[in-house]
Amino acid sequence: MTSNAGQSVGATFRDGRIKLDEPQDWTDGLRLQVTPLHPMAELSGSQGHVIIVGFGLAGRCVADLLDRAKLAYTIIEKNPVTVETQRALGRRVVQGDTSKTETLVDAGLHSASILALTIPDEEAVLQATSLARRLCPDIYIIARTNYASQGMRATQLGADAVIKAEQAVALQFYDRLSARLGRTIAPAS
Repeated sequence: MTSNAGQSVGATFRDGRIKLDEPQDWTDGLRLQVTPLHPMAELSGSQGHVIIVGFGLAGRCVADLLDRAKLAYTIIEKNPVTVETQRALGRRVVQGDTSKTETLVDAGLHSASILALTIPDEEAVLQATSLARRLCPDIYIIARTNYASQGMRATQLGADAVIKAEQAVALQFYDRLSARLGRTIAPAS
């Protein structure tokens, strides 16, 4: 759980209520953002590893989460410097283009449980989504797009979840301006 001041606070959800791990001295009316931390047990065991496409900020964030959950992953990256750096750190990396079947297969697509398409190139994300869905119909695909319209296209091509940069930016503006105004304004329906 995060307050609008950016302070993280531990809490547990049980029986329809959120119980804070420790008491907080907050003023009445403080706006909070609750971000559930899902149990990772469902990803472990026989379900397979995760494939992270792109190792920029978003890909590194995914890898950090998987490292902390002690889950296996493979990175697909085009940049040779990043590939060598990550290999030197002991990470499994496949250098290549996700629009090519052999790149996805080399990364272990057929034994993976999740494909995280974190690259900012929407056309490459759409191509990889379509190809991966054809090659491995049961894999969970989470795709990144810049615009909502391309997010809809990614869903049509088989993405299970889409992170739209345009929408994330809009929500950040809404939250920051609401905090600055000192009140919560219900979003338009």
